[in-house]
Amino acid sequence: MSSIPQTMRAVAQHPEASAPNSVPFGPSEGRKNMHALVQEVPVPQLDENDILIKVAYAAQNPTDYKHSYCMSPPKALIGCDFSGTVVKLGSNTKNANIKVGDRVAASLHGGLFTDKGSYAEYCKAPSDLVFKVPEKMSMEEAATFGVPWVTAAQTLTHSQGRKLPPAQVGDEWFLIYGGSTSVGLFALQLAKAMGYKVVTTASPHSFDLVKQYGADEVVDYHKGKEASEEIKKITGGGVSRGLDCIAEGGSFDICLDAFKAGDGQLNLVLPASPEVEKKRPEIKKPFTLMYSLLGNDWNITPLGENRTLPSPKEDHEFGIEIFGRTADIIEKYNIKPLPTKVRGGLEEVTKGWEEQADGKVSGVKLVYKIEQ
Repeated sequence: MSSIPQTMRAVAQHPEASAPNSVPFGPSEGRKNMHALVQEVPVPQLDENDILIKVAYAAQNPTDYKHSYCMSPPKALIGCDFSGTVVKLGSNTKNANIKVGDRVAASLHGGLFTDKGSYAEYCKAPSDLVFKVPEKMSMEEAATFGVPWVTAAQTLTHSQGRKLPPAQVGDEWFLIYGGSTSVGLFALQLAKAMGYKVVTTASPHSFDLVKQYGADEVVDYHKGKEASEEIKKITGGGVSRGLDCIAEGGSFDICLDAFKAGDGQLNLVLPASPEVEKKRPEIKKPFTLMYSLLGNDWNITPLGENRTLPSPKEDHEFGIEIFGRTADIIEKYNIKPLPTKVRGGLEEVTKGWEEQADGKVSGVKLVYKIEQ
């Protein structure tokens, strides 16, 4: 193993940038004032439970550019998802199964800290919040098992009071709105592994894709009210559990109208407005952020206010469980990685953000080759 340098190249917020919280999360001229760029920065120093990873690939998520455009402080490292090789251990790591030389993958809370980010030549992560990459899986594929994978697991199991497989649910339908999204494709596979029958929504051009990832039935969301009625017909009267992977526009109405009478739970990837909360009040509509699984304190709220919120202990415990179980679940239940499009190095990252913010990335996960 080559010696570890003192500095590295990374995508980081400009030293003089500001994050006013008023910049919208979508396309805008204002977002171009948020300057993230490739910089020379210190290699992260390890806390006692940390491991240092030489990053091979980093996968892109919408949260990356949203942090940079809206809330990242100066010099913050950007990026959440990665795969790479362990090159150093902290002084007292909790996961005895992780050794120098292991291939690992995981997710960080990039975008807020000057020493945590995946768009970098090196990154650090807690030893008990990574998973060993299965032997038959490529590193670019492994990088996709970050934010979307643990979000799917958090919503389908931890938030809904269900267990990870091999625990099985009964004869029950589960609704996944937006099955062709990154979260949706993982949720489809996990729901099937849990024993659900799964109905999902997608555009017709994605029907084959979502069926390949486990959907039993697919409905075109463009149908609006008719889509809800079709879901009810398929499921024999409606569902009582679901996950909205879009949580914008008309997705709420389609989902809520597809629920049967009585109590239920629809998990959301974005917070519901007060108006949405009033619809079908008997149905729980929790919004979860996977960052709460990572432990320590995390500085984010749905409105982008910069304040510190403690990570709930039970969320952190589930984070340790899901990363600890991921490799085994992948192999036992044949969980497939997301379709990927591999890009060049760090210099291409912000271009990919622009494409995703402008709606030009669909059906694939952009993955950047960091180790050249």
